[in-house]
Amino acid sequence: MVRWTRTGRAAQGKVPQAIQWAKELTEWLNKKYGGHLSVYMDCFGEYATIRWFRDYESLADLEKAVEKIITDKEYWQWAGKATDLFIEGSFTDTAMASL
Repeated sequence: MVRWTRTGRAAQGKVPQAIQWAKELTEWLNKKYGGHLSVYMDCFGEYATIRWFRDYESLADLEKAVEKIITDKEYWQWAGKATDLFIEGSFTDTAMASL
């Protein structure tokens, strides 16, 4: 099992909009690609940190999913809506393997 996460920090003054966008994007991705992408916001620690999570059977499955999404023009339209909602350079992706 592989767990993929993406983390980003909402820009100051844009937290409500970033939360709404994150929820709508997650819903759209789940509808279009199936699966169980989920989104959370940290309760403690770095203020306004938003995290997406999804589990895959293998790294190969994660790779296939990423290939589909990065070639999806509609996804890039969604991404373009968030350019001012998050702190530039705050996004990180992580893939973890279960033990």
